[in-house]
Amino acid sequence: MNALLHDERTVIALCRQPRHVADLRHRLLNVVAGDLEDPPSYASYLAGAATVFHLAGIRGAPGTSARAMRWLNVEATLALGRAAVATGVRRFVYVSSALIFGPSGAQPVSEAAGYCPASAATSYITSRVQGLEALRTLIGDGLPLVTVCPTIIFGPDHPTHPNRVTRQVRRLLQSGADVVIGGGHQRRTLVGVDDVVRGLVVAEGLGRIGEAYILGGDDLSHRELNRLVLALRGRSPRVSLSIPRWIALTAARAADAVRRHERGSGFEAAVRVLTREWRSSSGKAERDLGYTHAPARDGLRRTLRALIDQPGEDEPHEE
Repeated sequence: MNALLHDERTVIALCRQPRHVADLRHRLLNVVAGDLEDPPSYASYLAGAATVFHLAGIRGAPGTSARAMRWLNVEATLALGRAAVATGVRRFVYVSSALIFGPSGAQPVSEAAGYCPASAATSYITSRVQGLEALRTLIGDGLPLVTVCPTIIFGPDHPTHPNRVTRQVRRLLQSGADVVIGGGHQRRTLVGVDDVVRGLVVAEGLGRIGEAYILGGDDLSHRELNRLVLALRGRSPRVSLSIPRWIALTAARAADAVRRHERGSGFEAAVRVLTREWRSSSGKAERDLGYTHAPARDGLRRTLRALIDQPGEDEPHEE
């Protein structure tokens, strides 16, 4: 929102719990209570809207049912798309995920790779693929759809909605334990939240209707990320441990059975994703949108500073 407000644009932010963003105040910002699952709560705000930035969705946390993900990431998303067509918005920028293009092999994946194969897809990835396919059916009806697909996002977050990577950074700083699964050498493309925001704004103006753009950054393994974070704090790991993949999978299956998690939506699915390579290319966004990204090291420095400044956060230190 800050990027839009900086450009002197009027912003209406739909939020289920406005009190969580009570600290966001600006003369051009109107935070309204609403829910993607309740079209009447947002329908009136679409009239006259120049652009809809659709960022809502259910993340694939272990235990989240496939039905819940499909309802929000597919059905409710489709309802929003239909409402946008009916009100004639100028642009509909949909935020999906680079995971929909699947894990990488010897080379990073691109938008041309096609969707993630069923053998590697989780319930979350499947819901994201179906959500995009559903929106694409509305292009012929006039939906001005431009899709951006960020890779794994990190950066300063809000205490009420912690970012997964930043949560990992918090735990690492608290424990000093460099713990990984299966060696921790599988590389993933990480992208700073500021780069994603800039990519969204650029995609609004330069993105072609019907196209999807991967927004990525640097490739880092779990082990490399841990070591870099600690190095930026001038620290070394208190302990380094790699849990064998088969042990992690066995424990994950047991936990899923006890908690009755659905296949594809539990701890086993999370371990399988964590132990594969997910490297993505931003070449298309770079060519078509002029997209660029900052080095991961710079983004992590900013993240660490933000963690120290957050209310209730003490500066990470050695005990």
